[in-house]
Amino acid sequence: MSTQTLESKRRDARHRRPRGEPQPFDFRRPTTLSREHVRAMQIVQETLARGFTTTLASKLRAVCSVTIRDIEQRPYDEYVRELPNPALLTLLSLRPLVGTAMLQLPLRIAYAATELMLGGVGGANQPRRQMTDLETSLMRSILELTMPEIRYAFEPIVAVEPAIVGQESNPQFAQLVAPTDMVIIASFDVRIEAVTEVMTLCIPFSSLQPHLEALSATDRSNGETEEKIAEGRARVHQHISDSDVSASARFRSTVATSSQVADLGVGDVLLFNHPVGLPLTLQTGGTAIFDVTIGRVNRHLALQITGEVPSDRPKRRSRLQITKSSEHDESHT
Repeated sequence: MSTQTLESKRRDARHRRPRGEPQPFDFRRPTTLSREHVRAMQIVQETLARGFTTTLASKLRAVCSVTIRDIEQRPYDEYVRELPNPALLTLLSLRPLVGTAMLQLPLRIAYAATELMLGGVGGANQPRRQMTDLETSLMRSILELTMPEIRYAFEPIVAVEPAIVGQESNPQFAQLVAPTDMVIIASFDVRIEAVTEVMTLCIPFSSLQPHLEALSATDRSNGETEEKIAEGRARVHQHISDSDVSASARFRSTVATSSQVADLGVGDVLLFNHPVGLPLTLQTGGTAIFDVTIGRVNRHLALQITGEVPSDRPKRRSRLQITKSSEHDESHT
């Protein structure tokens, strides 16, 4: 072999790209969540967290929070082996999805919730025993309230009708799928007063996969169409139409000196710079929306709308404004 040929081979070897490192392959996990699937499930997870937080806080009247932790795909037997025993396992039907999903709520969280419902404080020291029938029934009443939140969260992927079909305490008795089948695990950090634990939602991957694939294909081909935008607006309008909004009618503010404020006492009368014939301003969220007049219906104060607030109405400013307290100054609708 000539010297020129050896030099040519050495040069080619130096410029040859290095081979990639071998990647491990788990034959128990032949499929994994794609980036589009993870993004779609994260939207579901974030919506669930917000809905669960609102439901727990309104039902328990306590400091509650639910935040997203992780989302992963694992074999079912691996997931079940890590569940505590006993536990509060709620089996869910998500029609038209095939199969059964499972919501795992830690016992410390469940006991803190039942304690608050029975007039307790929801302390950190909670028992580790299996829940009684009465305690399970109380927790089921809370979980029933989360069914609309689950339906709303899955709307971007598929329209489901969630329903509770059973409850278990032993993970070995909750056989959703075959041990080697893949499931999607969405985990959340749940806090009720001083108790913080991890809650999980387990869904068979085979039941969600067709809808996730269809969603990915639609996003790649069509993107956001006008029809989808209109449907989204309609859903938003439907969900916010029944929301409670605080409204208040305010008088015109007045100006007082520092000495006048310091000399105020019980029984003093403070005159307002508000003519009797001038309408009040109805506000919501700090925004003026209507001019109103104050009156009475039966034995209750009432407001009558006289017109919209002009957009060009100037905002009044003063060095020191004193408004009457809510007892005298505000008439709430």
